[in-house]
Amino acid sequence: ELALRRPVTTVMIFISFIVFGLFSARLLKLEFFPEFEAPFVLVNVPYPGGSPKEVERDIVRPIEAELSSISGLKSLSSQSSENGAVFFLFFGFDVNLRLKASEVRERVDAARSQLPSDVQRVFVQKFTTNDIPSINIRLTSNGRELSKAYEFLDRTLKRPLERIPGVASVDIAGVEPSEVEIALLPERIASFSVDLNQLARTLSSSNFSVSAGLIHDAGQRFFVQPIGELSTLEEIGALQVTAKGVRLRDIAEIRLKPQKTDAIRVLNGIYAVGVDVQRERNSNLVEVCQKVMAEVNRISAEMKGVNLIVMENQGENVESSLGELVKSGWEGALFSLIVLYFFLRHWPSTLMVSTAVPICITMTLGVMYFLGMTLNVLTMMGLLLGVGMLVDNAVVVVESIFQQREKNPGNPRQAAIDGTRMVQLAVSAGTLTSVLVFLPNVFGGSTQIGTFLYYVAIPFSIALLCSWLVSVSLIPMLAARVAPPKGLQQIPIVEKWKDSYERLLRYTLKRRGITVGFMVLTLFSAAIPINFLKVDFFGGSPERTFGAGWQIEGNYPLEEKEKAARQFEQFLLTNKAEFEIESVYSYIAEQNMGTRITLIDEKLSTLDPQQIQDKIREKMPAFAIGKPNFGRGGGFGGGDSNNNEIQLRIEGDSTEMLTTVASDVARFLQGRVPGIKDVRSDLGSEQKEIRVEVDRARAANL
Repeated sequence: ELALRRPVTTVMIFISFIVFGLFSARLLKLEFFPEFEAPFVLVNVPYPGGSPKEVERDIVRPIEAELSSISGLKSLSSQSSENGAVFFLFFGFDVNLRLKASEVRERVDAARSQLPSDVQRVFVQKFTTNDIPSINIRLTSNGRELSKAYEFLDRTLKRPLERIPGVASVDIAGVEPSEVEIALLPERIASFSVDLNQLARTLSSSNFSVSAGLIHDAGQRFFVQPIGELSTLEEIGALQVTAKGVRLRDIAEIRLKPQKTDAIRVLNGIYAVGVDVQRERNSNLVEVCQKVMAEVNRISAEMKGVNLIVMENQGENVESSLGELVKSGWEGALFSLIVLYFFLRHWPSTLMVSTAVPICITMTLGVMYFLGMTLNVLTMMGLLLGVGMLVDNAVVVVESIFQQREKNPGNPRQAAIDGTRMVQLAVSAGTLTSVLVFLPNVFGGSTQIGTFLYYVAIPFSIALLCSWLVSVSLIPMLAARVAPPKGLQQIPIVEKWKDSYERLLRYTLKRRGITVGFMVLTLFSAAIPINFLKVDFFGGSPERTFGAGWQIEGNYPLEEKEKAARQFEQFLLTNKAEFEIESVYSYIAEQNMGTRITLIDEKLSTLDPQQIQDKIREKMPAFAIGKPNFGRGGGFGGGDSNNNEIQLRIEGDSTEMLTTVASDVARFLQGRVPGIKDVRSDLGSEQKEIRVEVDRARAANL
């Protein structure tokens, strides 16, 4: 009634909603996924040089004792290695992780007094989806040695990219800055009787830059800063290390060399350098990626002999994904318009009903902006789910109003009120029931899938509520001013459907027992095909990029791992056409290694990714250090990553016994359980060590 009394006000309000929504749509940030806060906290305690047992005894036990009493903690696990300890604290999706991270820091600080004195730093980290690099670039070169080109890459690539607005950091991996190496000569050390402990103290104290306070002179103030930094190799070599005048160059070889890298990257058989671009948290992903790619293309044209290959570009992924969703939305809206006209057979009514779609979408975008949401794959999915339902309420209201117009043609205003009143309960109930389906995901996103569906449910629910508002205000106001269709042309197929439906209704009403029995049988018969349906977390066909993580049998240096990875890569590249491979990228590190395989475009492929994996397994040669196992997605499938579909955890007090049991279980599962293709044990390779046990009595005598 209010909308009918104030038509101009009603129209202006909805125009304001549309304008406001269009402005909000331009301000909404584009993302691939909304910002998720991972429900866990990592505590990393670096302790290089220690054995896993020592780390477990001196670091893991004291910290676990403090962390285990944190409220809301669902699980706590740790991993001890020769490089330190890592703790994984899982809290779940329904806790404030920022508060928990602060509490974890407090508990770790409380345990610091019980840790070894040479533990320097403890890192407490939490993760969000924004921590994933926006762009991954790999550099290869056939004519230039990239492993020694850190200064060149830092000057020509890293610094220009860091100056781009919205870029937080640029990390270069696979090439390290140069360092001064002082290689002591044992025979010179012995002949000059040099005390190594004193030598270490001399080197530490000789390289300094400190502040020495202020001097006031002649009415002016001066800062005093003693400069003792060693700036050249000659200065370092001329350093006096004993009271008798022995110089450092007399007992050591001093040279400038690149730092030893902890990981090697190989792309299609060529040594590669990784460049990861991280954007600022509040920046627009698509805009930042576009600016970065423009700069990368400019740099690529200037860097002769160096190939820049973009492995991952989240900005392009967002644009392509959102573009496909927008295309689907326009197609859906167009088909809705055609279907509406097919049944209404009246262009004014069709256009009037169709206005609900753009109005509701723009209103939803405005609300999303004020809720702090972004336009991403999940929120767009929610909008598209609602597109087909946005016209439902309007169709019902228009049909009811036109029926009342036929009964009361002289009073269109009252016909609009009566027609809307007759169906408003059904329209409201239908809208609310659709919204209530998603309501648990809005308020109870305490699981991983619930967190995802939250961003689908919010736009969907807002759009449906907006469609209800439009159908009970704007649509009646317009319907009262639009002449109803007269003398509708009868479409034969529609009339056939109506007659068939009428006969079906009469039949079911006369034979209610048969109807109910048929429906019950139909319901129970659905249980048969359900048993044959495959169940998975994400549906669809396997991805065109998959990882192969290595199960290492023993402990090998980086050089041996690189040799095996290159052999595997060479095998894949040799059979590139048969396996339909586009590129092969290997990552080799001390702790883990893996190979990522990217297949050719699906349109050009004749094999399913799973079939390709099976063929690679069948023809793969044997490797001395272990074997590759395939994982899901684009990861490497090794370590404790989530690429494994099933993970078993074996608990006990004895690490030695657990290692034996884990190997037995892996062999048992591999041979006895059908459907399992790759089984690996995380404790399959132990660090070998050389023990030097001192005989204290003999040492004292000598």
